[in-house]
Amino acid sequence: MAYSTPVNPGSTPKRLLSLDGGGIRGLMEAEVLIEIETQLNKITGQDRPLCERFDLIGGTSTGAILAAGLAMGLRAADLRDFYLKYGKKIFSPEFFVVRFWHKYPSKPLEDALKEVFGANTTLGDSRLKTLLMIVSKNATLGSTWFFINNPANKYFAQNKTLPLWQIVRASSAAPTYFPPQTINVTDASGKTNPYEFIDGGVSSYNNPSMQLFLEATEPSYGLGWGTGVQNLLLISLGTGFSVGTIAEGKASGFNAINWAQYAINELMGDANLQQNILMHLIGERPARAPVPASTQTGLSLAGGPGMSTIKNISASLGGDKLLTYQRMTVEFTAERLRGLGLDVDPGRVSQLDATDQMANLQAIGQKIAREQVNMEAVKSFFLASRAGEPS
Repeated sequence: MAYSTPVNPGSTPKRLLSLDGGGIRGLMEAEVLIEIETQLNKITGQDRPLCERFDLIGGTSTGAILAAGLAMGLRAADLRDFYLKYGKKIFSPEFFVVRFWHKYPSKPLEDALKEVFGANTTLGDSRLKTLLMIVSKNATLGSTWFFINNPANKYFAQNKTLPLWQIVRASSAAPTYFPPQTINVTDASGKTNPYEFIDGGVSSYNNPSMQLFLEATEPSYGLGWGTGVQNLLLISLGTGFSVGTIAEGKASGFNAINWAQYAINELMGDANLQQNILMHLIGERPARAPVPASTQTGLSLAGGPGMSTIKNISASLGGDKLLTYQRMTVEFTAERLRGLGLDVDPGRVSQLDATDQMANLQAIGQKIAREQVNMEAVKSFFLASRAGEPS
């Protein structure tokens, strides 16, 4: 079912899926998606891809790769295999002289995206089976762009013919890692603008949950779906997080590249924390959902508010919660990983380009999936059929 017309805002509960950025750590998200898909197939008694389970899927950076793949009907296992097949090729070091600008060439990533999504698939293509939102940063204009295939969105007309692989590549263009992606965008006057885009994680939306919620519910964005804990579900998957510490005396020896990479990681972490806190303020956790040791509520982060503080603030705001919200992620500390039964170096697996850690990332993803995925807690959302589809 392609979205050539706006979705009926009054039909059935709506399900949203948000996927964080995080480089090769997207492999963890893929493992969690496999478990979500498996449990939903068992609950419903029907074997379906996640594009038929969720009404709107959004992602940033590596999350954009996952989101686009799911929207095209790929199975979660196919996306896990994408990282296993292409991961080391994508993160193959650039020639030494070029590394002053970026560590990795863009061609391996571009080739992989074209092979998986097709060179000619566009944002408005009928091959996209559900609504899709991809976050990128327009470096030319200095603004964050949200590419979405909703025909009622005010920018859909100018963006619908853009190649999907270019949009995903733009969302994944992490500074110092990959060069920017140029996309020729034609504006309302007919002028074509060669804008340069960088990773959507270089914004407040590495975790795109809040924007996904707004795209779904704000009438001016063209959907205007109803809010409420029974009407709207948002599942948010992270790629792990950690506190960016630097050993005593080492910071003074950092060069520009060191600081750039540190800043990117810290920006992503802080943005993820902020987005998650906001979502907890407006969202209700599923009653029977697992409560893991830490899911980036700020409970374990220095200076961050704990869940009790978040609940108190939320209560003081008054009113009903706007959605059901569940966050799934993990903190990268030795203690937390040992608690999962893993002897893994948290410093290594937390790197965006740690392709030598793919087996460990898979193991972490599988452990998190078993610990945190319980689709029984939200099964009522999935036992109702999507608009225009049989139950």
